[in-house]
Amino acid sequence: MSTTNKNTQFKTVVDNCTPEQLATKETQSGALVNVGGSLKMGTGSEFVDVGGGGSSVQKQGFIDYNNSGGSISLTAETWTDVPNDGAGAFTNKSYRPDGVTEVMDNSTGYLDFSELSLGSELLIRNDFTVNPNTNNSLLEVRYLLGQGAGEYALKFWSERLDSGSGIDYQRVISFPIYMGDLNTQGGVGKLQVKLSTNGTLNNAGSYVSITVR
Repeated sequence: MSTTNKNTQFKTVVDNCTPEQLATKETQSGALVNVGGSLKMGTGSEFVDVGGGGSSVQKQGFIDYNNSGGSISLTAETWTDVPNDGAGAFTNKSYRPDGVTEVMDNSTGYLDFSELSLGSELLIRNDFTVNPNTNNSLLEVRYLLGQGAGEYALKFWSERLDSGSGIDYQRVISFPIYMGDLNTQGGVGKLQVKLSTNGTLNNAGSYVSITVR
C-alpha cells in the first residue's frame, strides 16, 4: 500500500509507491511520486524523473587513460595521431560519472563522445614528450573534431623547441571540448601533433574530466 508524505512548508504532497503501483497510478500533471528513492513527476501522460527523493546521480567525474605504448616517429610537417592504448598501470576508471563507461577508443586513441549528451563537457589534460631531430623545431598541437564535411580543427598549442636537438621536451597541456551540436557529439576527437622537423613522440596519457548534462 502506498503512503503519502507532506511537506508542510511548501504544501507539496509526495506519494511513496513501488514500481508496480506506479504502473497503475493516474499520471496527473504535476503529481509527485517517490519510487524507491527516485523522485518522479506526472506530465499528464507519463511519469518522468526529476531527481531528488534521496537518490544521487553523479554527473561529474574523470577517467585517466595511461598509455603503455612506446615512442612513435614524427615526420616533418605532417599531422600525426597521438595513440593511447589505455593499458598503462596508472589508468584509473574508478570515478566515472553515472552512465559513462568510456570516453576514449583505445584502439585509436580518439576521444569517443557517444555516451555524452548534448551540453556535456570534457576537459582533457594531455601529457606527452617530444624529441626533435633539429633545434628550434616548431611544435603544433590540435584536436580534429566533427565528422565528414563538417570536420574541423582546433589548434591550441604552438611553440618553438629551442633548447637543443635530440633532447626530450615534456609538455602537459589542457584543452576543453563541449558537445554543442550533433556534428561534434556524433564524431570523435583526434589529438594530433605536427613537428617542423623529424622527431619522436612518447605519450604518457590523458586525464579526462567529464561533466554530463
